[in-house]
Amino acid sequence: MENTRRINDFNRENRPFYIVDHDDGTFALCLPFTFFTGQYADYCQAAFDNYAKSIGEPVCNGIGLRTHGNGYEWEAAFRQAFRNDPNIGRIIFDCEAGGFFCSCDDLDIIEDFGIRFKDLCEDTQHFTGVIAEGIKYQEAWEKEQEQLMKTVKGQLMKHPSAVFEIKTPDGDIRISPNDIKLLLSGEMNAVVIDDCHYAAFELLDQEVVGMQTDIFDDSLIRMKTGGYEEQDFEMTM
Repeated sequence: MENTRRINDFNRENRPFYIVDHDDGTFALCLPFTFFTGQYADYCQAAFDNYAKSIGEPVCNGIGLRTHGNGYEWEAAFRQAFRNDPNIGRIIFDCEAGGFFCSCDDLDIIEDFGIRFKDLCEDTQHFTGVIAEGIKYQEAWEKEQEQLMKTVKGQLMKHPSAVFEIKTPDGDIRISPNDIKLLLSGEMNAVVIDDCHYAAFELLDQEVVGMQTDIFDDSLIRMKTGGYEEQDFEMTM
């Protein structure tokens, strides 16, 4: 109930941004601007139009559509705005042409980012500069996100309420949802695999070579990490 109240308060005070509780341990910050009408039509579009002009491009193409301001460019601006924030690594992006969407397993983090991003993007002059810098590094960030999803850390971030049974080159380990929370927040610095202690980052950075959700329990995910010559099951990322 507390999360529901907090989300309702955020959504009321920070329109047109809103937060959704996915009921799987993750919370999403959303801005589906394609569907905006009335006072939120063309929300913050002036900053993207200014960016187009600054690089010598037309604001609209031959059929009247804006040349800049899609969800991927919003993501680039968001990444740039918070590039030095330690919590940016806790965010998973799922943007599309018509909307900006990102998620996290911590409501505090997604609320904080949402409030600060709204304030920033409504300052047109400042936001234009952030957009320009963000787009400059967009390709590198996209590759970074793609690589993250190939690691144990990325899959724990994507499925924070699941139980993971992981076969590593050093042995087997079972990770609970509470373990995931502690690992991703940095509160758990070490893990035990076959009675041996390893630094948490050694597990989190391992490459996923196979993954499968249990056919009888979709909250259980079995995974294999780097070091195996064969994959006994198909990747389901």
